[in-house]
Amino acid sequence: MEMQSVDEFIDTILNEKGITDVEPDIREGLKEDMKQRLLDQINKAAVMQLSEEKAAELASLIDDPEFTNEKMTEFMKNSGVNLAEVALETMLRFRALYLGTEA
Repeated sequence: MEMQSVDEFIDTILNEKGITDVEPDIREGLKEDMKQRLLDQINKAAVMQLSEEKAAELASLIDDPEFTNEKMTEFMKNSGVNLAEVALETMLRFRALYLGTEA
């Protein structure tokens, strides 16, 4: 998932929530916190889609410094996880939760 689209998504949510008249540094801090929470939720949702065998394989790879984000993405794709679908569903739930609407 591209960071620019995540940043735009978070900006949109903040605007929809009416958080527009705050100091720029406060808004940036809020955006960074929300972005990290969203990315954590997307990662967790993607891992939850793995079979037990693939989850165990991932657990053995995750601490390897050679296991980059690109390798992680490739691993997930090769494991049959539809990352785009997982990200979209997670983003919709995140938005609904933050705005207090139904998902």
